[in-house]
Amino acid sequence: MLFNSYIFLFLFLPLCLGGYYLLAHFGKAKPAKLCLTGFSLWFYGYFNPSYLLIMLFSILFNYGIFRLLISARKKNRMSGIAGSRFWMTIGVLSNLGILFYFKYYDFFIENVNAVFDTSFMLKGILLPLGISFFTFQQIGFVVDSYRGEIESCSFLDYSLFVSFFPQLIAGPIVNHNEMMPQFEQIGHRQMDWNQFTSGVYLFTLGMVKKVLVADTFGKAVNWGYSNVSGLTGVDSALLILFYVLQLYFDFSGYCNMARGLGWLFGIEIPVNFNSPYKAVDIVDFWKRWHITLSRFFTKYVYIPLGGNRKGRGRMYGNLFMIYLLSGIWHGAGWTYVLWSVTQGVLYILTRMWRLYKKERKVPAAEKEKSPFLQKLVRGGGILFTFVYFSLTCVFFRSETVAQALEIFRRLFTGGIAVPAEAMTQGFNLDEFWYVMKLLHLDRLPYSQMYLCGGITLITLIVVFAAPNADELAERFKPKVWNALVMAGLFLWCVLSLSGVSSFLYFNF
Repeated sequence: MLFNSYIFLFLFLPLCLGGYYLLAHFGKAKPAKLCLTGFSLWFYGYFNPSYLLIMLFSILFNYGIFRLLISARKKNRMSGIAGSRFWMTIGVLSNLGILFYFKYYDFFIENVNAVFDTSFMLKGILLPLGISFFTFQQIGFVVDSYRGEIESCSFLDYSLFVSFFPQLIAGPIVNHNEMMPQFEQIGHRQMDWNQFTSGVYLFTLGMVKKVLVADTFGKAVNWGYSNVSGLTGVDSALLILFYVLQLYFDFSGYCNMARGLGWLFGIEIPVNFNSPYKAVDIVDFWKRWHITLSRFFTKYVYIPLGGNRKGRGRMYGNLFMIYLLSGIWHGAGWTYVLWSVTQGVLYILTRMWRLYKKERKVPAAEKEKSPFLQKLVRGGGILFTFVYFSLTCVFFRSETVAQALEIFRRLFTGGIAVPAEAMTQGFNLDEFWYVMKLLHLDRLPYSQMYLCGGITLITLIVVFAAPNADELAERFKPKVWNALVMAGLFLWCVLSLSGVSSFLYFNF
């Protein structure tokens, strides 16, 4: 079930909210949690009932591992430590094994066949939605239990922790200490109307990003990647730009919708996306993009590998490993590996430069520069980071390495020409095109490019200069004017849902 679908907006969500608050209002904590868990399972099973069986098995298995860990820790010191380490290892390896089978088995067999000239059959396994997210979330829970950070957890709370529908399919990857205390408050606190209205506002902004912005850019992107052989240099440049804008508004739109839904239920979901295109360098960028995934790899991989405690060489190796794993986590393909390598190399070079400046006390000298020069340097850093990330995302989006290289070839050798009409056609939304016809702007030369250029320019201004949706929602006030604007935007999105599409991060 998609957030941007009629069944979710007009059936699932009203029923879920009504049942939840009816039970919570009368202090029925367990029934309210059971209601929320049941609706979350319906939400997930709606995509494919067989997916639900996989997730239920995963929940039962990992909760069983948790109980065995707790039991082992209660034994005498030495045997308890050995026993808990054994069950933690079994839990982590089993989760990774399941993830490998569903996500990487065919990719592994393809490469074995290519290297050793074998002919093992591919299984054509369908990737269960969200398996990367809820698997990592449960790995974190198992490891935290082993470390003694979790003493107790009921099966109902654990099931809700894993299946809570706003963050189930595409994150954020939450920790137990963020969610469990909030689940304990269900049925024991009054509804916060300010938080509820802010949630509606944030959810609406997220839907605007997805339905009106990301899907509009997505039409041009889909056409471009289906017609790479016919792209000019201008088409290729627009394709690269349009994809990073689609990716930005698609993922940030989902994060806003998920967080807004959490507020509707009085539950705070961590920020997972914080204006990454405003980042001054790649280090700053990865503190803003998919924040909880970076947090997961830092806590459960980077620090256990030694972090920065064992010398700089080891630190840079650990950092590169993190980025390599991040690329593999996003998808089974060499394009993702190449994308992660490009991120990791620049990240390490940037860390080296930062350490060099710190040792040479360069920051003190930079503060003496004029405000204009400081802004110029900052602007240059933002522009470089954005352009670099945009170019590397060609690998992220391409189906093969050859396709990515062909796009780069056409970018530099395809020549300069008016963009293909199919590249700009998707921007000619009826609600704007009628205005152009009314003003007779459609009779002017290159009129098919006006809406494309205008929408792209406004979008870039929003990305680089405007406050993000989370910042707007934090200071939202439920006034009449705000309510009317919110209702208008919601109605506009609903009327545009005929072209419903899934979120890009559902593929990961």
